[in-house]
Amino acid sequence: MSKKRALQKKNDIILRSALNGGKVDLADSIRENINTNPIRVQLKERHGKKGVTQVMEFKLDKERIRKSLETSCPNEAIEKVQPALLKIINQRIEKQTPLISVLLRTYEFNRLATGKQANDNTKRKNVVCMERILAKYGIDPDKHDIRYFAKKVDNGQPICEHYAQFERKPADVRMARSIFSKGWVRYYKERCGIDTSFFANWIALQLDSIRVKPFMPDERERQKIEEKCGFLKVLDPELYLAYALAYGLGLRSSEIQRAKYEDLWESDGNKLIRIWNPKGVNDSEVNGRGYQDRPCDPAWWDEILSHKTTDDALIVPVQEDRITRDFPKFLKLQCGVNDHRPVHRLRKYCGHRIMKNNDIFISSKALGHSSIEMTSKIYSGLPSVSPSF
Repeated sequence: MSKKRALQKKNDIILRSALNGGKVDLADSIRENINTNPIRVQLKERHGKKGVTQVMEFKLDKERIRKSLETSCPNEAIEKVQPALLKIINQRIEKQTPLISVLLRTYEFNRLATGKQANDNTKRKNVVCMERILAKYGIDPDKHDIRYFAKKVDNGQPICEHYAQFERKPADVRMARSIFSKGWVRYYKERCGIDTSFFANWIALQLDSIRVKPFMPDERERQKIEEKCGFLKVLDPELYLAYALAYGLGLRSSEIQRAKYEDLWESDGNKLIRIWNPKGVNDSEVNGRGYQDRPCDPAWWDEILSHKTTDDALIVPVQEDRITRDFPKFLKLQCGVNDHRPVHRLRKYCGHRIMKNNDIFISSKALGHSSIEMTSKIYSGLPSVSPSF
């Protein structure tokens, strides 16, 4: 007997209706089997925006499952229970529930074919955050399978929600939940045959939005940055170009590492830079790669282009740690930048400068923000008040 048929025969289907409180055996063909483990299905009404919907609720392998039957009629719901239940059982048979450590390795060491995704360092940090959360609830990734992602604490609260609420570390939950992004859930389901239903609590979790701190420019700091980084043009030309991209064009650290001279171009007299796979919204895509075209400060655009070697050359042809470690260290020690992301602070100075000399709309486009509201929250700084008399 096949595994699928064995599981179907082992489970007798008993319906407990909310209308009559009785039990109705819907599986006539297996009623003669005395050694059965009944699955008691209870019908409940769920009131929503579209009216009343019948929902079936039952336990399978000690897991409580609820599924909408997409009807408001109790009699029609009774007829839909058995097909819906057998469908769920078949899905559980066909799909895999690997160890959590296997899932984490799948996430960490694979890449999605399309779409934006985290780099390897960020993915490793996301995995560490997930392991830290699971350890809090006694879950060992090397011993427990992915069903434990659906674990709940004593009061019935999912562990992800409990951790975010009582440990007061929503940032950890936000990073860990990146493992269950839409693209990755699709990858687990279609490429690996993994049962993704156990990730539902993590996907549905509502977290407070990140509080955005407004940027407050410091004129003395800005002058010191310009002075010290100006010396890099002779002392360290590569870091000078990193400074020009961050302070002059407002690029992020990851964007500086990818920028090439061929990404600098002109259109109708506007000087632009094309950012591939941007963090914000894509303007369009070429061969599956999304990009943004951002307007640039013409003076800084010309300054960067004056160092051009070949079209396909990186603007800053250095190892990654020169931009992520050496340059931030220089900004902190030599320029006195007191920020945990010193390179990003140069980007903020760029946004503030463009906004003061132009307007907030142009600043938003130059920085690649998805909306003007984001720019106004961060880069508005203190407004200048004109004299009234």
